[in-house]
Amino acid sequence: MTQYVLSPEAKKSLIQIKAFSTNQFGRLRATRYLQDIASRFKELASNPELGKLRNELKAGYYSYFVGSHSIYYRIKTNHIEIIDVLHQSMEPERHLS
Repeated sequence: MTQYVLSPEAKKSLIQIKAFSTNQFGRLRATRYLQDIASRFKELASNPELGKLRNELKAGYYSYFVGSHSIYYRIKTNHIEIIDVLHQSMEPERHLS
């Protein structure tokens, strides 16, 4: 398994992360941070069980921490689905469906 698919929510969150990070830290640092997140997506796709199983949120959900954010995903047959990328201050129970 080496692929990942972004949900619409994850795409929206990445756009928001980029905008916030660019505004707060500048374009270069924002770009590096998003590259770090994308690297984690690839790493998780290659080894999906690196994350922590989060059945208390929803059966089959996993999370993996990167920087100030957590990646939430689930394992599919041929890929992982990135459900969302939430800031550490966000309560996943309120933001994940």
